[in-house]
Amino acid sequence: MFDFGFSEMIIVGVVALVVLGPERLPVVARTAGEWIGKAQRFVAQVKSDIDRETELSELKKIQDEAKALANDVKSTVEKTAGEIETNVSSVAGEAQSAVKDAQSAVESAKADAAETVSTKTTGVSADDISSVYGWGDANTDSEIMTPASAYGGWSEPKVFPKRYHSGPSVDDLAAEIERLRRELGMREANMGGASGRRRALAPRAKNLRTRIYR
Repeated sequence: MFDFGFSEMIIVGVVALVVLGPERLPVVARTAGEWIGKAQRFVAQVKSDIDRETELSELKKIQDEAKALANDVKSTVEKTAGEIETNVSSVAGEAQSAVKDAQSAVESAKADAAETVSTKTTGVSADDISSVYGWGDANTDSEIMTPASAYGGWSEPKVFPKRYHSGPSVDDLAAEIERLRRELGMREANMGGASGRRRALAPRAKNLRTRIYR
C-alpha cells in the first residue's frame, strides 16, 4: 500500500529498535500491525464502495439508455399508429363518398328509367302514328294524336289488311266431326267382317299345320 521495499523495511526496523528499545519494540510492532490491518481493510472497503458505485452508475446509465430507447420506440409506435388511423379514416371517407355516389347514380338511373317508361306508355307521338298507320304528316303534326283527331282528315276510317288467317267456323267443325264418325263406323264394319272370316278359317288352318317330329 505504501510501496515500501525490503531495504526500506529493514531501515525502519533498525530505527525503531534504536529509538524504542528491545522491550517496547514488540508492543509497538503489534500495534502498528493492527493499524496497518485496519488501514488495509478500510482501503479495501473504500475500493469496494467505489466499485459498487461505479457499477451502480453504469447500471443507472444502462437504465437511462433503456428508458430513452423505450420512449423512442413508444413515440415511433404512437406516430405510426396515428398515421395508420389517419389513412384508415381517409380511406373510409373515400369509400363512403364512393358508396353515396353509386347510390345517387343508381337512384338517378332508376328515375330516368321510370321517366322513360312513363313517356313510352302514356304518350304516342305523331311520328309513331304516321309510321304505323300512315295517318297525317309526321313532319307537320308534332302534337300527340288520337284516333278521333286522326279521323278528322278523312271521310271514313281507313281499312287495313288482315295480318292473320281466320280459323274454321263452328259449322265446319261439326261437319268434319260427322265425317270422321262415318269413316270410323265404316272401318269398324269392315274389321268385324274380316274377323268373322278369320274365325271361320281358323280351324282349317290349324288342321293343315305341318307337324314336325323329332
